[in-house]
Amino acid sequence: MPNFSWEPLDFLEVLNVVPIEEEYGVSYRYVVSKTPVVLSLTIWPLSCDVELLINYEGVAEPLVQLNLLDCPGARVVRDDRGTHIEFAAANLFNGRYDCADAPPYGFRLQIQPSIQLSTFSYPV
Repeated sequence: MPNFSWEPLDFLEVLNVVPIEEEYGVSYRYVVSKTPVVLSLTIWPLSCDVELLINYEGVAEPLVQLNLLDCPGARVVRDDRGTHIEFAAANLFNGRYDCADAPPYGFRLQIQPSIQLSTFSYPV
């Protein structure tokens, strides 16, 4: 069973928070607060699942709830747009995903200067 392809130290550097690690590395939860917006990113590397929640203080339900089931991986990208994390779209690849290569499309998470979530695609 393939694991989620990622570099946890790169996520630590980009998100600038230490994750809450579930026992035996079952999940890693990052909580980033940029008042009044709070990002909660949870990765289950063994099952290749990702959950991303964006909440606004004082609002009960999340503004964004994105669940990527069977996501092959994510990579940190530093380019002229800034630094962001690209999550590969689920069930996209026939083989094993290597986080060093760019996935054809997926979701991009940017933290600086503000929390932003967008889709992306690269020419194939």
